[in-house]
Amino acid sequence: MRWAILSASVAVLGLAAGSAALPALAASAPASASPASPTTAERDPAALLRTTSPPNAAANRTYADPSAALMAADVDYLVREARRELAQGDRAPLWTTLAFADDFASDRLAEARTDLGNGPGGLQGGIGDMFEPFLLAAEGHVDQAAQRVDSGGDNLPSPLPAVQKGLVLEGAGRLQDAAATYATMISHLDLTPPPNSEPANMEELQRALNATRITHAVYRAALVNHRLGRVAEARRLYGIVSQFAPRSADVEENLRRLGAGQQPLEPALDLKGAAGRWMIFLSEYLIQAENLQQTLSQQDPTTGLTSSSGAALLQLGVLLSPDANDWRLFAAQQLQDAGGLDGAERIINLMPASSVFAPDADIMRASIQVRRHNNTAANASADRAAAAAGSRWSIIAAAADIYRRTGHSEQSIAAYTRALSMAQDADDRADVLGFRAYAYRFAGNYAAATADMRAAFALDQSVDTRLLYVSILMDDPAAWSDGVQVARRLFAEQPDSVIRLNTLGYALIQRPEGLEEGYRLLWRGFNNGQTDYAVVDSLAWAYYLYGHFDDAKFLAERANALAVRDPNAELLDHLGDIYWRLRRQNDARDAWRRALDAQPDMPRTQSLQQKIAHGLTTPVPQTRPLPQVTLPTGPTQRQDL
Repeated sequence: MRWAILSASVAVLGLAAGSAALPALAASAPASASPASPTTAERDPAALLRTTSPPNAAANRTYADPSAALMAADVDYLVREARRELAQGDRAPLWTTLAFADDFASDRLAEARTDLGNGPGGLQGGIGDMFEPFLLAAEGHVDQAAQRVDSGGDNLPSPLPAVQKGLVLEGAGRLQDAAATYATMISHLDLTPPPNSEPANMEELQRALNATRITHAVYRAALVNHRLGRVAEARRLYGIVSQFAPRSADVEENLRRLGAGQQPLEPALDLKGAAGRWMIFLSEYLIQAENLQQTLSQQDPTTGLTSSSGAALLQLGVLLSPDANDWRLFAAQQLQDAGGLDGAERIINLMPASSVFAPDADIMRASIQVRRHNNTAANASADRAAAAAGSRWSIIAAAADIYRRTGHSEQSIAAYTRALSMAQDADDRADVLGFRAYAYRFAGNYAAATADMRAAFALDQSVDTRLLYVSILMDDPAAWSDGVQVARRLFAEQPDSVIRLNTLGYALIQRPEGLEEGYRLLWRGFNNGQTDYAVVDSLAWAYYLYGHFDDAKFLAERANALAVRDPNAELLDHLGDIYWRLRRQNDARDAWRRALDAQPDMPRTQSLQQKIAHGLTTPVPQTRPLPQVTLPTGPTQRQDL
């Protein structure tokens, strides 16, 4: 299974989880939705926590569990549920956090203190450590608040304790002190950006894990220095952020403002906004920790949210800190990926029309509509984003990807061509050429796809470009051997990488002369990555090509179960073919129909339509002995699957 192209649309959008800011320049124009009225929140601060509730929702509405309410972005319901559970004696951290956020947003400081005092561990417990410093500052005890951070921050990794203190001081208006705190923090940080490819050692892995929080921590320091008029230091810090998150829309705009002697685009933090930003920092840490734990324990993916606690803090954070529009995009992306499309839409519709991220919000709306199979609405949102993009080629490329996904290949390729004319740096041009190559391949024009991919490769030999190169060229008979050569070099650089092993193995089995070697490689990859649906599917297809359909079925069903969060047309197509060979025609057609629902490329769409109508008409792979491998058992005998 060709893993590399699956992430192409995410890469175009710049919406990788926890990304510091979307890759873009500064231009902005009105979006299709307006933010909630500031005057409403001023009259009733707690209205912040109700803005994502379903419209005209009944006061007695219920959900199966808190995670379901989070999927709907119904924070108002969760606050009311927290009040009910707390009254009945349930002191769970989630209920305490929700009640505190509601009281703190509403300036009910005495009640907020009671919430923390009644929570797990009381004021000196973990929840108290997290939030009492902001409460103390709101009560007028800023120095005591800073000391409280020092006494309670030992349980968090660097730079979070310093970030907490800096945010408290920012929110209290003590910018000089905040700048000093951030300066000390930065002096202890490793400011080496993480590699663009998968980490090759523990040091690179640690940099990758720390990158998001370091980026946002340094950005806070840049904003404070900018606000203080320290131009040189602010410029230096914005430069560091740009190394971690190139082409960030907010950084580019603030650099322009810095040069013009203007204040940052974000308003100065008050204590509510500071507490919201702190919740966002905590959410990123929790989401990452829980995702990492799931990966290390090789847990199978499930539908819904991977971290309900992280999602709750994230949604609270963007409500308490309404200017956190980059994180608003991430919160919406998180729900979209989990299947909470209505909640994602309500979150993204709070994006102000004046935000530098307004075009990105329209791309997000388009992506949501694609998930709903409403291609007309998706294209309309993409059109608005492209019209508002200004000089941001990444937005044009993101709109092009929407057009590709809705089957408008000519419009997609034209938009990529426009983006290419705007991109200047070699690696940016390589990105656009690679995405256009994928659009050509999606339309079935393999020769044009290969030409674009060769041009991208000539400009940039990064790991991502080379992985996409292999994925594109493996379908072109005239270029297959070139793709395999690049895959071999990738694999030789990092032979313990499941991604690179699968890339080479799957490329090899596309041709009969590569089947035996590919099978052996994929067996090795399977034993190293049994929760990686791409390599599991690749091995399933190798079994199919050897005529071992029962073994192929076991693995293909496993791969589709692992892809439960994002049904994949290629996996489902493979599963349908395997069912057909096992004389399970009804199951085969059901799998092929589900593959069509996953919006595959044009050649696969045409093939699926033919198979649904007429069945599988290609020759049956002849059953042949499987190559000997040094591993002890076959997949159907493994007891740990």
